[in-house]
Amino acid sequence: MNFSFAYPTWFLLFCLCVGFIFAFALYFKKKNNFPFTWQFVLVILTRFFTGAILVFLLLSPILKYLQKKEDKPTIAFIQDNSASIKNAFKKIDSVAYQKNVRDLIAELQKDYNVKTFSLGNQLKDSLHFEYNENGSDLSSPLETIMTTLENENLGAVILASDGIYNKGMSPLNLTYPFKGAVYSIGLGDTTIQRDALVARVFANKMVYLGDQFAIRSDVSAYACKGSSVTVSVFSHSANRVVATQNFSVTEERFSKSIETIIDARSVGVQHYTISISKVDGEQNIANNAQDVYIEVIDSKENVLIVANAPHPDIFALKEALTKNKNFKVDIKTAQKVDANISDYNLVVLHNLPSVNYNVNSILEQAKKMGISLWFITGSQTAISLFNQAQNCLQIAPRGMSLNDASANLNKEFSYFTLSNTTGLLQLPPLATPFGEYTTGANTQVLMTQKIGSVNTNYPLWIVQQNNAARVGVTAGEGLWRWRLYDYQQHKNHNLVDEYILKTAQFLSVKHDKKQFRTTLQKSVFTESEPITFDAELYNENYELINTPDVNLTITDEANTKKKYSLNKEGNSYSLSLGNLAAGKYAYTSQTAYNGKNYSASGNFSVVAINIEDVNTTADFGMLNQLAKNYGGEFVYPSEINSIKEKIKNNQAVKTILRTQVNTEPLINWKWLFGLLIFLLSIEWFIRKYTGNY
Repeated sequence: MNFSFAYPTWFLLFCLCVGFIFAFALYFKKKNNFPFTWQFVLVILTRFFTGAILVFLLLSPILKYLQKKEDKPTIAFIQDNSASIKNAFKKIDSVAYQKNVRDLIAELQKDYNVKTFSLGNQLKDSLHFEYNENGSDLSSPLETIMTTLENENLGAVILASDGIYNKGMSPLNLTYPFKGAVYSIGLGDTTIQRDALVARVFANKMVYLGDQFAIRSDVSAYACKGSSVTVSVFSHSANRVVATQNFSVTEERFSKSIETIIDARSVGVQHYTISISKVDGEQNIANNAQDVYIEVIDSKENVLIVANAPHPDIFALKEALTKNKNFKVDIKTAQKVDANISDYNLVVLHNLPSVNYNVNSILEQAKKMGISLWFITGSQTAISLFNQAQNCLQIAPRGMSLNDASANLNKEFSYFTLSNTTGLLQLPPLATPFGEYTTGANTQVLMTQKIGSVNTNYPLWIVQQNNAARVGVTAGEGLWRWRLYDYQQHKNHNLVDEYILKTAQFLSVKHDKKQFRTTLQKSVFTESEPITFDAELYNENYELINTPDVNLTITDEANTKKKYSLNKEGNSYSLSLGNLAAGKYAYTSQTAYNGKNYSASGNFSVVAINIEDVNTTADFGMLNQLAKNYGGEFVYPSEINSIKEKIKNNQAVKTILRTQVNTEPLINWKWLFGLLIFLLSIEWFIRKYTGNY
């Protein structure tokens, strides 16, 4: 224990001097009639001490002292509350099990700090025995507990589970340096049941109308050797089976991946059920089918190519873009182009703006409506007007001449990926403006210029990602020569067409030009996912506003309607509905502004997930190995009462003696102020008693 001050130690002498002066000024400077005894008390015990202590407190003294504290071990009990645990109580008395768990916790609390948890999709800091969680994540809760309770002398973790996990990684891969022990309680049945199941289904969440897509199904069969099974894919929209496959199970533990190719013929959310036929003697048929939902969208991208004059590049661009059936391409010259471009997602300007055609109308509409632009410069481009039209690339020209520049691919480009990156250097050069190049904000360079044998940092092919729209610049003409050379070398145009198509796909983002819109993140949700609606309202100048209220109506399959009001956030609207039950829903949102009524509608689905029914065979081997990895033991439910003794005998679980340095400002000591008041009261009493005021 010691004191520390905000000032040098010799200031203590100053405190004593102040106390002495304080007493001397009152009792020695002038004569008084106090007896010597009373004067001694007044000078030394009251006035001197009071003055010295008051000045001493002004030095901000702090008392530092060591405190030793015994920190009892903390025991974390984790109960698996997932739905698969229900199978454990077909052979175990659930009431007796819960009683044994509570008795164990009560016994442990006598000697340890006990904290209880439940796990499923997430970790919860309370004990639950409902067994209704539709997912099992074992590794994340274990790591969370080991991390958060590390400073609380975590001595042991008790995990009561069936060892089945369908989220996260295997608990055996957990590498957290936990110094305590893990004890596992095995719940469930490890007997391999006769079972045929659809283990997993993989498919793209979104496909385009007219495309083909694949559904991959991983099926498994246990203890079914010699059986014949049928896997079928049922389309709910077509109300028929669209694909089947028969095969024989050749092993006791059998698995097979099946791929089904399906045509996307209808727009909207398509519901498919992949099922495997029941085998003789199979008890669990809940895992014989899985559903998959795929959204088919009609995403025709309208592209307008506007040319200053006829040019072979125009044909090359059209040929490349129309290889993708989702692109609809129109070609017009600047002289004949219509004023309205609102129907297009991307406008390609070749050799524009030029001296003869500044295309201001197109540029203004594109900026106002958020339509992407792709500039291709050449000999007829007016560079000064080009610089004013965009901020993706600025060119400071040196005369009117052009450079022949080959292309170097930028390996750090990340806006989209290319499958072929090796043949670019062999392509003929493009005719690029001669000058200095400066890139703008939010840009990435796909290709740089190589002039002769010199590699430069001048951009040749560049794209810009903005909030409203995207901009691309190809700083050179002569793409038609690229396609001819590509065909001469490879008998196809795949190399060059990929550059053109990938750029057009990146730039041609569909823009909703409605003044009022309501959006969802997606159209298919699971029961455990929150559903959030967003809405935007634009005035006639396409400025975002949220002055009026927006009402939302949700209708379920039973035609039950629920009404909501969207919250105003910033300049837009938002509403979180939380989780909804499985089913199909329709929504309609409405608002009114400036005498006009606006509405938006759509549909979404909420699907049930049954991953807990896919695997019901307990994995005691994993639980046993997990306990061994952390110096603990595996026990059966009937042995729960032995866990306390096992923990008691484990040397890793022990009380820690912690030494803590405490600091306390003396000015916080209330009794010290009480002492000062007491001393001053004695002085007042003596002066009153002796009659010396």
